[in-house]
Amino acid sequence: MVSERDYTIALASCPGLEPATLRKLIAGCGSARNVWDGGQEDWLAAARISPGTVRRLTAWIDSTRDASGVETRLLERRIGCVVKGDKNYPSRLYDLENAPAVIFVRGHSRDIGMLFQRDDIVSVVGTRRASAYAVEATRWIVGTLARSRWHVVSGLALGIDICAHQSALEVQGVTSAVLACGVDLCYPVNHKRTYDAILEHGCIISEYPPGTPVAKHRFPERNRLIAALSPTLIVVQAGEKSGALLTAGMALDLGRDVYAVPGPITSVHFRGSNRLLADGAGVLLNPEEFLLEQGQTLVAAGFEQTPPERWRRLYEMLQEPLGASALSEKLLVPVSHVYAGLLELELDGFVQRKPGGVYQRNR
Repeated sequence: MVSERDYTIALASCPGLEPATLRKLIAGCGSARNVWDGGQEDWLAAARISPGTVRRLTAWIDSTRDASGVETRLLERRIGCVVKGDKNYPSRLYDLENAPAVIFVRGHSRDIGMLFQRDDIVSVVGTRRASAYAVEATRWIVGTLARSRWHVVSGLALGIDICAHQSALEVQGVTSAVLACGVDLCYPVNHKRTYDAILEHGCIISEYPPGTPVAKHRFPERNRLIAALSPTLIVVQAGEKSGALLTAGMALDLGRDVYAVPGPITSVHFRGSNRLLADGAGVLLNPEEFLLEQGQTLVAAGFEQTPPERWRRLYEMLQEPLGASALSEKLLVPVSHVYAGLLELELDGFVQRKPGGVYQRNR
């Protein structure tokens, strides 16, 4: 017997049917089964939908026929489905007035309820055009939190998003990505290696059916999920019209805790972040202090006993406290390369940053 859940999954998998339209159809028709068994007149009475949507929905139902087989075919492609009302549906999404009817999942799909039920979960967002300072801050913050077993959520986009995912993965942490396209697509395509790694250490989720391409209007819809899934949101860098600010606004409306990393007051690229702070967002100056505020401490287990070979020369240069610029001149490498090495050594406990922007060995 075909269940209401089966009909919901089958409809949510219709190519070109927007999730918002699906929710309106189900609400207007009374159930997913009524939508499936209905026709153009029923759909138009339930929701304002375009002729193109009517054609796509009609063709999908005619070609699919058996609604109960859709989930099985998705599972064969290693794509899971979590329906609103399922036991493993992320509970925080119920705070949304427009909660997704279905979430498509790749990766640890069976564990999605547990992954997103935790209190030690944080969403990290920011600009796509991240400064070197913002990248360094993201690596420090996310590396520290992920090492302390926090689950890091972001959107796999350029800039802060990809830096957050990679920083969590570098310390074998848990990280998940929320996409503005189907879970079977990686966007941007050059983030495929990180996409694949996330499948092993978290999950990829989307409310859009597999095969759905990226579209501009899908990013704000995606961002509301990023805001809702975690009790805490961290904005690393945001300009005045950054999408990260909209995400922060959504998080505040949902009663989430919002933190921001302060930036230079002379930089237009940090005006959004600094405005959040002026409006009362939490100030994130040190991730270890953040952990203490949450009643936790830095997890030190698992540190390597010797510095990674790729940073050995950098480590050996720190016979005395030095800044990144001085180390860059001594090693004849770009300062961005030095910052990357110093951050990793710091996260691994080999060096510590001191006042004045200098670094010294811990061991």
